[in-house]
Amino acid sequence: MQAAYWVGRNSHAPLGGVAAHLYGEFDGRDLDPERLREAVCRLCRLHPMLQLRVDADGRQHLDSAPAALPLDVEDMRELSADALEERLLTKRRAWTHRWLDLARGEAAAFGLSLLPDGACRLHVDTDMIAVDPNSFRLVMEDLARLYDHPDQLSEPASHGFFDWLDQISADAELTRQRERGREWWRSRLADLAPAPELPPAPQAQTEVATSERLAARLSPEERRALEKRARALRVTPSMLALSLFAAVLGRATSEMRFRLNVPSFWRVPAVPGVEHIVGEFSNVLILGVDLTAAPTLAELCRAVGEEMIDLIAHDAYPGVSVMRDLSRQLGSVQAAPVVFTAGLDISGGDLFSEIVGRVFGPMNCVISQGPQVAIDAQVAACDGGILVNWDVRLDALPEAWIRKTFEAYVALLREVAARPEALDAACGLPAAPRAHDDAVIPTETMLISLLKRLAPGEPIDADTVIANGARAEIARFLDRYCPTGVPTRPHFDEAATPRSLARLVRARSAGASDEIARIFLETTHEG
Repeated sequence: MQAAYWVGRNSHAPLGGVAAHLYGEFDGRDLDPERLREAVCRLCRLHPMLQLRVDADGRQHLDSAPAALPLDVEDMRELSADALEERLLTKRRAWTHRWLDLARGEAAAFGLSLLPDGACRLHVDTDMIAVDPNSFRLVMEDLARLYDHPDQLSEPASHGFFDWLDQISADAELTRQRERGREWWRSRLADLAPAPELPPAPQAQTEVATSERLAARLSPEERRALEKRARALRVTPSMLALSLFAAVLGRATSEMRFRLNVPSFWRVPAVPGVEHIVGEFSNVLILGVDLTAAPTLAELCRAVGEEMIDLIAHDAYPGVSVMRDLSRQLGSVQAAPVVFTAGLDISGGDLFSEIVGRVFGPMNCVISQGPQVAIDAQVAACDGGILVNWDVRLDALPEAWIRKTFEAYVALLREVAARPEALDAACGLPAAPRAHDDAVIPTETMLISLLKRLAPGEPIDADTVIANGARAEIARFLDRYCPTGVPTRPHFDEAATPRSLARLVRARSAGASDEIARIFLETTHEG
């Protein structure tokens, strides 16, 4: 995967020219900048890959005694509420699209924003050439421990990432497994499904690589319900989430056969203490999906589970090599624009342990970006519930389409959690919609009317994405006339169009928003 990331970083091909990196924010309180700076310094000594240097030819180096990575501290405590919100948003955008300077040994970056009333935000960015997502978890665990126990001695592992690479390259049994995997894939390449055909973005959107995060959270009760559904199907929760994603993507693209890239982070135990090493251990499994072969969602879950077992059994042959072989066979470079990562079966039951939350606070935002990837979908166990996070390329996809697809996926997860019989629905059809779901509700009409007033002359309909400025005005309007239905900022991220927001507001207000909307529409002569 490291070679693929490096080529994609420097490629001018479609969806190329971006750095593969993972950025996270943690909202905590009362962090001491000097103590955190020292913890970062010790972390760099503990994990040399955080300072991996890559030269212009792609050769990798670990320098013997590099200066520790800095901690960028920004004091925002005197900013007004509006200025603070704008500054934090600007900073998020900058870190989301940044390129870490690998030529100077900058494979990670750490920042601390000091906020009013003792609040603070920790910013952490890692380049996936050096730090895979599982290693990101390890980085956060060790940073929290080093901050919490500044006097505790910590020594680097006896073996490092490159020792591990040397071992797996030289191991005779692993070499035999790779050859078996290569032969297995050779017999299947001709029948491998194509990449999903995603709708292109309008030409005006395609100038600059732009990543956007779409996120929603499922409650602990919904997580337990989904785990129960998975047990009944004899699949893992991750396979359930993957299968439902495939069904939604098939509906959204009107395709019945396509392939998905499913990252795997299992580490061959080739050296002692491999679980404590930071590095890029990931592989990718190339999953072929055939919705025509599964009459129901339940059958699709079982089929995907069986296919994943086969893929894991032959994963010694890397997915990157599979894609190279496929490109050679078809005579053209084959794309893999959709990636799905599931972390519902991780050890410990949650993305981070108690110490990370206690020291740094909850993770409020996580964004990953990679070359040749238009949809990077993730589900992860987080804070007892489930975090659903899609990182999408708005320069490559129609914004309204991808937001609607995301909302459909979250809705299907919730529907399956609420009703076991939802899994009996056909793969190519929406799962058991309620009778009123397609009807225009008064709250929706009211929201469209408000948006037209805020943007006179603009084409506004039920699927228009609500701009940030309009979100604030809508929230103020609802706070005055329907306070029980006021959406929070995360709600706006999840329900970004008048249609989806109307259903959320109506549910939160137990239907009161419809009555208020009728009065509003009658008063304005729009009803």
